[in-house]
Amino acid sequence: MKRRHTYGLAILIAAGAIFMGSMIGLTEIQVTVAAMSPAVETEKQKEARLIESAKKEGKVIFWNQGQAKEMQPVLAKFRQRYPFLQVDYWRADESVLREKLLSEARARVYNVDVSGAEIDFILELKKAGLMKKYDWPNTRDWSPQHKDREGYWIARNILPTVAAYNTNLVSPAEAPKGWEDFLNPKWKGSISMDRAGGEWVLMLWAAWGKEKTTNYLRTLAKNNLVLATGATARTEMLAAGAYKMDLRLNLNRILDYQEKGAPMEWVRTDPIVMKGTPIFIAERAPHPNAALLFADWFTSLEGQQAYYEASGKLLPEPRIKSRMTEALKGQKVVLFPAEMAVHGNEADNIFRDLFLK
Repeated sequence: MKRRHTYGLAILIAAGAIFMGSMIGLTEIQVTVAAMSPAVETEKQKEARLIESAKKEGKVIFWNQGQAKEMQPVLAKFRQRYPFLQVDYWRADESVLREKLLSEARARVYNVDVSGAEIDFILELKKAGLMKKYDWPNTRDWSPQHKDREGYWIARNILPTVAAYNTNLVSPAEAPKGWEDFLNPKWKGSISMDRAGGEWVLMLWAAWGKEKTTNYLRTLAKNNLVLATGATARTEMLAAGAYKMDLRLNLNRILDYQEKGAPMEWVRTDPIVMKGTPIFIAERAPHPNAALLFADWFTSLEGQQAYYEASGKLLPEPRIKSRMTEALKGQKVVLFPAEMAVHGNEADNIFRDLFLK
């Protein structure tokens, strides 16, 4: 009997609450219900939960493209913070990385937790279901341009690609000042460029549209570009005087060489074209908690600072003030959006037909 009276009293109290709610309005009922809901997990509580589970997993597997020396100091700092985790790091050229990710997905083999990618094939990876949707809590203040709107990836860096020239071979007075100047016939046979130029075509396409880009490249092809492989190698060759100028080098490397006294200068074109370099969490990561722990650390201020110190690249974290930020101040820049990747095959064909035949 006592228990029935207790239940009855509870029902009367609930009914009274509903009646009062109808008198004071829906907004106050919503506030009351929200106040009764469980507290949101704090950042520290989340980290503690991930640590507990990650300790059982024991490792995180990270695949990447690019130079190994850029990530090794970063991973060393991650291990200092989380010494119970082993980091298995594998790197390859972007084409090899892309093929490995897609071939293992087709075979239903899942060996990676976190991976880098290139912006021009990120949509292909997303379509294949390889990426985990995540809210990336440390990126809330980042520009929307530097992260997928649905949360499948974020940019780990932004690469401004610039034209540059050797100051021993080209005087400041005669040096190109903008994109049109590279069309001058006097530069015929003096300009180097990446042999894999499809991505660069897309970057110009994003800035100018397809028609203007195609017309520009058709005229540029008359200057018989010298095609070579690899931005790092071409930067070295430009500094050594092998070419007078190059159309697509990474600004951070140009600044590195200038600091060492190399005879190089970059052209403040209008616009300067840039691309983001994505990183994502694998949808079927074999060590899911370790993967989230790494993702949260890498996008934290500590992780971003470690990455900047190791790479010198432009990063999406607005609190990181760098020489790249200063160099680009006042310049018009255009970021290559991931959506442009659907035109990748067409861009490859345009470049091949104009420069490789």
